[in-house]
Amino acid sequence: MCEFRVRLDGETVAEDVLYLEVQEDGILLRDITGEERFIEGARVKRVDMDEHVVELER
Repeated sequence: MCEFRVRLDGETVAEDVLYLEVQEDGILLRDITGEERFIEGARVKRVDMDEHVVELER
């Protein structure tokens, strides 16, 4: 599988993320266990498939 590490302003906020949804007021994340986390006010800055990292910013 291809899980991602998610960073917000350089700090890791989630690991083993399989699902990311851009919503009007932030980003919804879901990890391999099905746990969801919502990052309010964030937007996607960069996706690096080689490093398995998604960078978010506010």
